[in-house]
Amino acid sequence: MSSESLFIENLIKNIMLQIHTNLPARVISYDGSTKPPEADIEILFMSKSKSGELSKYPLVQSVPCLRHVGPLIKGDVIQVAVAERAMDELQNVPFDPGMRRMFNLNDAVVIGVFDL
Repeated sequence: MSSESLFIENLIKNIMLQIHTNLPARVISYDGSTKPPEADIEILFMSKSKSGELSKYPLVQSVPCLRHVGPLIKGDVIQVAVAERAMDELQNVPFDPGMRRMFNLNDAVVIGVFDL
């Protein structure tokens, strides 16, 4: 494999590692009094640096929970989906999320609970 091909392959891999779609997490705290209910979560996947060092993702706070999920308790293992674009201006009509964030963990939504 040429050095150019290896460079492109590594570039693509590094970009893809920064795109978040669906991932497992654990509930750290849950607030059912907000609308929608929110949870602070810990991502269960670990991040790997270019040197191969593993590290935890930072705590993701105030993650909205969809209605069908129900109350959560600390320690629940959940699945979260990450929106393609920023969710800050979410409404019940089409809206422009702008280009502030794309595939960012701050735009995660709790979509279910694993029965482990």
